Amino acid sequence: MNDKKLSLRNNKKVLFGIFEDGDSALEATQTVFNRGVNIIDCYSPYPIHGMEKAMGLKRSRLPIGAFVCAMTGLSLAIILQAGIMYFDWPMIIGGKPYAGIPSWIPVMFELSILCTAFGIAILFFARSGMIHGKIANEIIDPRQTSDRIVLAMSLDEAGINTDELVKLLSDKGAVEIRQRVNLDNNEFEDNVIK
Repeated sequence: MNDKKLSLRNNKKVLFGIFEDGDSALEATQTVFNRGVNIIDCYSPYPIHGMEKAMGLKRSRLPIGAFVCAMTGLSLAIILQAGIMYFDWPMIIGGKPYAGIPSWIPVMFELSILCTAFGIAILFFARSGMIHGKIANEIIDPRQTSDRIVLAMSLDEAGINTDELVKLLSDKGAVEIRQRVNLDNNEFEDNVIK
């Protein structure tokens, strides 16, 4: 999650709906989003298809990064091979010219894939803030990594009152509902509502 205003630490009141299955979580997310509630994030142990659309998220720009990484790898392969075959050590191998582009294709392909794989992994971890050594501070429920789906909503600017939102989440299949209030000294007060 990258929007700093929708961070768990930057919201005064946060409501968590904990679900057992992805279908009810997806339906609840769509309903809550249509009501105008700010959805901070959905924590799930497995991908739920359609969740990003239900949360109102824009399409990821990660494919643009992948394309830039691939073109970087392709450029490096061309520069490497041209530098070696033209300037560093020109050799005629089997009567082929110095710039034997068809014979360069495997190296260009492999270096493009290598740079894309490493580049996209680095971009993903840097963009999502999952840097090595960072302490995880947004774990709401330990079960969110095994068998529960947690939907986090901000109540700071919600156009719906808390009781109505709790009833809506209960009707949509939430097995547990919690409210977290951030205190001024960077501590939390958790209350189980349902």
